[in-house]
Amino acid sequence: MTDGDGIIKQTIKLLVVGNTLQRKFSYCSREVKMELFRSHCYSIYCNSLWSRYKVATMNCLKVCHNDILERLLGLLRWCSASLAFARNVVNNLDVIRRHSVFSLRSRVELSTNSIITSVRQSSAYVCGPIQQRWLGLLFVQNVG
Repeated sequence: MTDGDGIIKQTIKLLVVGNTLQRKFSYCSREVKMELFRSHCYSIYCNSLWSRYKVATMNCLKVCHNDILERLLGLLRWCSASLAFARNVVNNLDVIRRHSVFSLRSRVELSTNSIITSVRQSSAYVCGPIQQRWLGLLFVQNVG
């Protein structure tokens, strides 16, 4: 499976989850809805390993993630998703990915396992696409 396939699979999973949440829990309180969103939409498996994908594919996943929150809250389509995430103190997809990447990268860097240590010391790890993507997600690069 390629990274793009994995992202599409997660998008479809989120669409199903979002429709289910909206249908079954539309009359719950905002707090319950936000807890449901956290428990069902924060788990995006293997996202810290995605390194080769099209930006459009990732944007589809972001739009899906934003739409689920907006539908759960009953917001109109043109409302600001960023504002909805901030007001309800829930993480957007970019934050979820940064947390996931930081967690995995920390475990790799701190591991004493001999296999992981030898991979970590290889040029494929140091200069590879996953490491480059991790650095791009975790650190803001100054341009100019």
